[in-house]
Amino acid sequence: MTRWKELALSPYFHKHEETQRLVDYLSTCFPDFTERQCAREAIWEALFPGQAHDQGKLAVLFTYAQRLADEFLALEQLRQEEGVRNRWLLTQYRERQVWRSYEKKLRQSRQRMAQVRRRDVAFYQDQLALAAERNQYYLRHDQRREDRSLEEKQQALDHYYLLEKLRDAVEMQVRRQILSGSYSARLLEAVIQELDQNAEAYQEAPTVQVYYRLYLMMTTPSLHHYQQALADFQDHEQHFGPDETATIYNYFQNFCIGRINQNEAGFLRELFQLYRAQLDRGLLMEDGYLVEWHYKNIVTTALRLGELDWTEGFIEGYKQQLSPAAADNAYRFNLAALRHAQGDYGKVLELLTRVEYSDLRYNLGAKALLMRTYYELEEFEALTALVDTFRQYLQRNRLLADSRRSGYYHLFRLARRAANLRAKLPYQPADKSRTILHKLRQDLAATEAVFNRGWLEEKLELIEDAL
Repeated sequence: MTRWKELALSPYFHKHEETQRLVDYLSTCFPDFTERQCAREAIWEALFPGQAHDQGKLAVLFTYAQRLADEFLALEQLRQEEGVRNRWLLTQYRERQVWRSYEKKLRQSRQRMAQVRRRDVAFYQDQLALAAERNQYYLRHDQRREDRSLEEKQQALDHYYLLEKLRDAVEMQVRRQILSGSYSARLLEAVIQELDQNAEAYQEAPTVQVYYRLYLMMTTPSLHHYQQALADFQDHEQHFGPDETATIYNYFQNFCIGRINQNEAGFLRELFQLYRAQLDRGLLMEDGYLVEWHYKNIVTTALRLGELDWTEGFIEGYKQQLSPAAADNAYRFNLAALRHAQGDYGKVLELLTRVEYSDLRYNLGAKALLMRTYYELEEFEALTALVDTFRQYLQRNRLLADSRRSGYYHLFRLARRAANLRAKLPYQPADKSRTILHKLRQDLAATEAVFNRGWLEEKLELIEDAL
């Protein structure tokens, strides 16, 4: 607020005295912009004491103040963009033909770029703009000597374009897995073909290589593509900033989760290690808080590995690192999952009644956990009613991606059949029960997308033991 006031009071930026008084008054109200202080009538009286209220004039002052605020925010952002400031300064030197200062700043800019470790989109954008500026300098001087600025500009343009296309393509694949809908990406096929045929030409652009591997991992899922993408990323992790590094780890996590859901349990331990490494490095934090969905996924992974003691310590130890808005809900839901693994089913029901279901992920996860709890408590009528209502919920919710819809649908469908079989065991002939169990196992094995597959298989084994 102080810097905005300083900008508004500077005659370089603004000379309108009444607007300056408005900004000055607002700065005295900061940070508590109460109705008593900031109602239109209160502001008018502070600026023009004793004068008749003129809403039209006040509206004009508000408009001027808003423009000053917009300019201030843009300048604050520019202060953080050293590459942009240098390019604009070079442009001014060139247009004013201050060649000595221009050449010095150009050398400094190139030296700065050479020292940058990151190879993200912003780096290639800066590299492209700097090469374009060098090319302008060459054209202006019309020097008859070899100059590589145009070639470097083309190379930077290639790297920038390929990286941005691949980053968007990877993110589109992620969104297809979460939400239904189609995404168009013209020229992507040409980008992939170029990298398929000329991968060696982009060895100096390691981030392009990493996103290319990520795209292959997502579009043609296989252990080979996963391992190759992870190896490339780990070899070049230093070229990514913290936010992008965390995003890429999330891509690998989602891949592991998808394979686990397809009954490839070997990915569980690797997923767990990925989470723990990121926890140690603070990569799962946003705005100073642990992201609640990382919190949930870590708990789910640890429980499936049987790490109950570690999970209890994690849930309690990291609760305070969740954002205040999410902490209570995330804590209750994940504690309910732990209590389910410990067999404290009454506590599960108590905790789930205190979870808010405004988010789709909590809604789905809580219903699946509630269904499993009903099964363990042999509340088969309640389970059947829950399955019926959940089926209607899936039909109504059109935003849910087909893969997730199928995974939950088959979990509830097969669990209901297992519950019906278990409920009839005491009075149904054993041979008939074995026939039903055999068919149920066949159907489970033939169904590709089933969430909580391991839990279902365990319940079927217990039924077989009881026969």
